[in-house]
Amino acid sequence: MSMTTNTTSFFTEASAIAEKRFYPESTFIFWWEKVFLTILVVILGMIGNLLSFILLSRQRFRNSAAGFYMRALSLSDAGVMIGLVGNHTMRMYQVQIHSAIYCKIIYFIIKWLMAVSDWILGAMCLERSIAVSFPLKSKAFLKPRNNRIALGVILAMLALYYSYVFEAYGLKQGVCRTVSMSYPVAIRTMVDYTLVLVPMFLIISSNIVIIVCIVRAARHQLTLTGSSDTNSTQSSLIAMLISISFAFVVLKSPYYLIKVILPASLTKKVGYVFVTREDAVYRMMLGIFTINMYVNHAVNFYLYMLSGKEYRKELKMMITSLCKRGTANKMEMSNTTSITISTTDTK
Repeated sequence: MSMTTNTTSFFTEASAIAEKRFYPESTFIFWWEKVFLTILVVILGMIGNLLSFILLSRQRFRNSAAGFYMRALSLSDAGVMIGLVGNHTMRMYQVQIHSAIYCKIIYFIIKWLMAVSDWILGAMCLERSIAVSFPLKSKAFLKPRNNRIALGVILAMLALYYSYVFEAYGLKQGVCRTVSMSYPVAIRTMVDYTLVLVPMFLIISSNIVIIVCIVRAARHQLTLTGSSDTNSTQSSLIAMLISISFAFVVLKSPYYLIKVILPASLTKKVGYVFVTREDAVYRMMLGIFTINMYVNHAVNFYLYMLSGKEYRKELKMMITSLCKRGTANKMEMSNTTSITISTTDTK
């Protein structure tokens, strides 16, 4: 009787496995992840973040608090792109991994730096909201040293929390994945969500304060002087901050929302072959929202270009300077060659 039951169970499971197949939705998300996420997002994101760091390190933005936080944000987002290459790209292109330590480090980089980026943006929004709300009083404590301390605390606290990755993640059949849980999943999930919701609350509330204060200040200045002109660099930085804050909420919140709405049994399904089309649709939705979450760490440079007038000016100046330098070097080499030839002919 027992053998009959086991045999029936075996063939039932084999039948279920045989029924799994590619649906149009799963085929779409397979290629979307393979081409868009692993190539375009990573390449354009890395280039954009490095360019952002270089531009924000120039004289125009170097000494501003927003510039300091944006430079840190560019580096943390570039780190997320490196983590994506180290894990997702290698998995999509079936590159075999042989080191458990490698898996632990890659997962730590991704989780830690994604959270660091969220909190840097939250801290930057909070700092700017205080600065525009209390322009005189805030100068006493909104100092560069305090910004560096805030960034140091963010890096250290989040690194301490995400150190659980070194126990929880490892290598299974050549793929990096969860191998054990250092403490209950429910607690970890709750803390992970809190670490996203708190900076998101800071970003939304601070941007509301910033917009209200800017509108009031512009109206007041218009009444007094008949002009609403403000510091162009600071105005550009605030416009850039608002644009990346809006992108953060739009691109990142749907992922966590769908994780809350859908049952865990659906959100944890991976791969691209499914028994039912409904599972394939859920996988496509989750895949799109996951990609959008990573796009948030790749798009800032392009948002800065759209929203920051001074940022565009600085980029144009940098490109012009590089072109002039290249032309000058070519002329110098040409002159040196001419002098050398003349000297040789004279001899």
